[in-house]
Amino acid sequence: MNRHSGTSWTAQVGRALEPLYGGLDRLGRFGAAAVLTALAVLAAIGVHMISHIARGEAFHVAPLFNIALDIAVVTGPIIFYAREAIARLTLNRAQMDEMTRRLAITADQAENASRAKSAFLANMSHELRTPLNAIMGFSEVMKDQHLGPMSNARYLGYASDIHASGRYLLGIINDILDLSKIEAGKMSLENAEEFPLRQSLEASLALCASLGEKYGVTIASHLPPETLRLLAVERMVRQIMINLVGNAIKFTPAGGRVDVRAAPAEDGGYAVFVQDSGIGMTEDEIVRALTPFGQIENRMTATHNGTGLGLPLAKAMLELHGGRLSIRSIPHHGTTIVVSFPPDRVSSGRKVAA
Repeated sequence: MNRHSGTSWTAQVGRALEPLYGGLDRLGRFGAAAVLTALAVLAAIGVHMISHIARGEAFHVAPLFNIALDIAVVTGPIIFYAREAIARLTLNRAQMDEMTRRLAITADQAENASRAKSAFLANMSHELRTPLNAIMGFSEVMKDQHLGPMSNARYLGYASDIHASGRYLLGIINDILDLSKIEAGKMSLENAEEFPLRQSLEASLALCASLGEKYGVTIASHLPPETLRLLAVERMVRQIMINLVGNAIKFTPAGGRVDVRAAPAEDGGYAVFVQDSGIGMTEDEIVRALTPFGQIENRMTATHNGTGLGLPLAKAMLELHGGRLSIRSIPHHGTTIVVSFPPDRVSSGRKVAA
């Protein structure tokens, strides 16, 4: 019976305190703390008052009233501020959740767009290459007069122009496709092999020699020893150097100079420097030049063709090998581009583990 009565008493107390618990929940953590503090102070005052009365001592109500009033004045604003702060936090949390949701949707859309772009470029490159091969093949037959002499010189010149334009367009398509593959993570180094870096640099400079003669720019070189070998995809290394040296020639006025030199790097790797005496770039122009299709408007661009893919593609191919491309340039004082290969891709006459 006593046990039952105790249980009933506990349940009744719990039910009686339910409104208090609900009110504290609505006030939140800060408001509830303020209210409980006020109740504790009032309880302490009540105990103090009862002890005075029990000892028969005089007790004045006015001080108690003043203390209670002070507590109300202090805790009231705290409670209201706490409730406002909680409301703001709740609103901010809802806004952050909404922003997170929108960012997730935007990221998904960007990823889908990137995949669609890569698929489009791959398909378009294939569709364009097929007729281009026919154009280049037939125009080469005509310009070289394989089927007999062409009596009209103008037609012969047109055939040469068609062939040259086809080669230029095919180069652009290949650059776009390569850059797209690298961005999509589909370009691999499975075909990487060891080869002498010197022979790759010599082949690249040989292809750029005619361009230097055309624009009156001298190309000088100080190449690495024959024994120095590089573990890489040689086609990419040649393209990196052709792009960089070609750019240096295009943006160097006639009578200028392009120097290509190689030297060991401080970290144990190897660096190739392409330095020109051209028009140079500002910091903003360097950033723009490293952006795909980003072209710098200056007095040299009017006389040279370009798509703005040379530097971005060279940088992407180098980074695919674990290397780094850096640019130092001063307007009207030339540009120096440093191509750095990491130590694990360089050897001096010994085999490098793939």
